[in-house]
Amino acid sequence: MSALRRGLGALSRRLEKPELLAAFDAHARQAQREEVAMGAALAAALRGDATYVDVGTNRGQVLAQASRVAPEARLIAFEPIPALAAQLGTSFPGVDVRRLALGAEPGRAQFCHFRKLDGWSGLRRSPAITDEQGAPEMIEVDVSTLDGELGGVEPAVIKIDVEGAELAVLQGGRGTLARARPLVLFEHVAEAAALYGASSDEIFQELSKLGYELLPLTGGAPLSRETFAAGASGGSAVNWLARPER
Repeated sequence: MSALRRGLGALSRRLEKPELLAAFDAHARQAQREEVAMGAALAAALRGDATYVDVGTNRGQVLAQASRVAPEARLIAFEPIPALAAQLGTSFPGVDVRRLALGAEPGRAQFCHFRKLDGWSGLRRSPAITDEQGAPEMIEVDVSTLDGELGGVEPAVIKIDVEGAELAVLQGGRGTLARARPLVLFEHVAEAAALYGASSDEIFQELSKLGYELLPLTGGAPLSRETFAAGASGGSAVNWLARPER
């Protein structure tokens, strides 16, 4: 079945029809639902010249959705890999692209860039990717914080996809989240966060202290600490939504 899945994946990408793979694979169906939900959340939260912040932009997959649903919005993108940051500047000429990683405090750090699988790159190397699969190289990057970068900016939406480092990004953005109360769309998988010594429980508590409730990106009732941790560990969801409590 794995060979069939890989073949269907290649075919679906070539034909630009992800539903082909989704018809056969539960994880692909979940990813497709989350992609649709991401677009809906962006469309609902971005109005007029609102500000959208993309942390871990990669090749601009979600950035493209934001620019499409909110053409008048101010867009700020953070991407530490030099080649990808340059590519974003070319592909999205109106976007404020900053070649930075974000964390809990500013500084310099080693960053594992998987040249063949750049979406898995991060400040910690993922053990799931072999040298052959990813062709890793270690690069040194500048690290800043959301609070340091967004002084005076009132973002409506912040999207975070940093391969496990999301707790540090949230910690470095406490002032921004407390002040601006943006919607936060973030990727979280317990195994990836563990590479940074972080847990689902810590992420839940960090957001709760800031007055946020957590939901699956695809919708549903607010989650308890236990149900969020179970979902992040069991693989039932990858992307989550944090919204200010009403």
